[in-house]
Amino acid sequence: MKFRKDKDIIKFIGISMFAILAGIIIFLFIKPFSTIGFLLIMGGLIGLTAGFITATKSKVDLIEDERSVRVREKAGYSAFIATLLIAAMISLLRLLRISPSLTPSRELAEVVQDIWIIGLWIFIVFRWYYNKKGDVK
Repeated sequence: MKFRKDKDIIKFIGISMFAILAGIIIFLFIKPFSTIGFLLIMGGLIGLTAGFITATKSKVDLIEDERSVRVREKAGYSAFIATLLIAAMISLLRLLRISPSLTPSRELAEVVQDIWIIGLWIFIVFRWYYNKKGDVK
């Protein structure tokens, strides 16, 4: 198996290894922050795995074709519009207070995280849909 050794791969793998090393040090020696150390170790392992997988592929294999770029752009645009509409509807329901059952009871700052998660899922669904649809203009 042949590995690429260009500067981008070396830098990415180096950052991942540094995250693993920092996570081990934090996990072993700083007990109040052991959770952060564990998360650094896990993130570094995921990054290291992704770096090794990417290093085994040639640069030509990583170049996207024009159609997949258009699919991702259209899905991203549609997901952004849908996320804005969801955020606007939540803000409008809080502002108008039409019905207590429709008005969100949590603070808007807590709902923002849910909105972004919904937006990410919408992006995944739209990307799949536009990829299956075929004709993207």
